[in-house]
Amino acid sequence: MAQISIVNEDGQPILYAYLNEGKLKFEFEYFGRTEDEGDYEVMYTVEPEDFGSISDYFNLQSNLNILEQVQSITDLGLGNDLKIALTEKKIKNTLWTWRG
Repeated sequence: MAQISIVNEDGQPILYAYLNEGKLKFEFEYFGRTEDEGDYEVMYTVEPEDFGSISDYFNLQSNLNILEQVQSITDLGLGNDLKIALTEKKIKNTLWTWRG
């Protein structure tokens, strides 16, 4: 399974993107440094019929496959913008979270 690291302006990974059963998944896991911090996982799922909203939002060529578009977003330094667009539902998605 191909996975793309989406990075912030400092080059730190903030999301990982991949296709699973035709759906685009963006996820991130944080493992607490101490017992008091805890762990958490966040996953955004974008359905295939909503892939066009990503190319529209970032003004990308829609003829590229969706993973190429996501790679372009991170290559352009827009990883934070993508994360914000997902969080604020500017790109339609389903959010799943877990905290341990």
